[in-house]
Amino acid sequence: MRKSLLALSVLATTVAIPAQAEYLYGFGSMYTDYQVWDHGFGNDADNNGNDISGRNQAVIGIEGGAAFDWGQIYGFYDYEGVDRAQDKRGASAKGTIHYNLTESGISLYAQVYNTDFDEFGAHEQNRVLGLGYTGLKGDGWAFTPFIGTHQINADAEIRGNNGGMAGWVGFYNTDLMGQNFTFSTWGEYEFGRMDAYAEQQGGDWGLNGSANAMWNFHKNWSTGVLYRFTVNKLARKDYQDLVIYRLQYNF
Repeated sequence: MRKSLLALSVLATTVAIPAQAEYLYGFGSMYTDYQVWDHGFGNDADNNGNDISGRNQAVIGIEGGAAFDWGQIYGFYDYEGVDRAQDKRGASAKGTIHYNLTESGISLYAQVYNTDFDEFGAHEQNRVLGLGYTGLKGDGWAFTPFIGTHQINADAEIRGNNGGMAGWVGFYNTDLMGQNFTFSTWGEYEFGRMDAYAEQQGGDWGLNGSANAMWNFHKNWSTGVLYRFTVNKLARKDYQDLVIYRLQYNF
């Protein structure tokens, strides 16, 4: 948990850096989720044969992002298992940045993702450094891909270079039947994993992502469903999924 809080502090410092840059737009929200690991089309067990419904949990979190004339930043913090005993909770934090290298939108991309599981005393940090593209955007939509080298720090055997990662973030905001909706997606494709991590996750490549639909029923409130999908990720081999039900307050 301490390492996740440290990562969140680093993220907050990063967000404060571009104080003199031209601000274009931004967003922020607080949310409460309920993650249902046995809803969806995947199986009901993890790679060790454990009943996956035991992972069902409530989560509270905060996220935000902004665009400037020089690029983009985004970050979130999740406090996981708030409906469980203190020693069975966890936390995750993520920060990303695109720094534009050209006017066309080619960017230097960096990402840090940190997660801790108090119940197992486990910790994992993932770092990505590479290139992105911020030029795919229009009125109410954007799609931002990236690719880079991947490093991981989890334990003595899972530490160091872990191949590469390619991914995307996208959203589309529209009105339907007089109501405002936001559809969004993100994904991360890992390839060329180290042997120890490949064995743990079920393969030398993996996919981790989400397809989301949010109904913005009030100027400050949204609710919706996040469909999370994985392949050889989150200790679940082959294609698996889970459903997240969210209520969100928008700043």
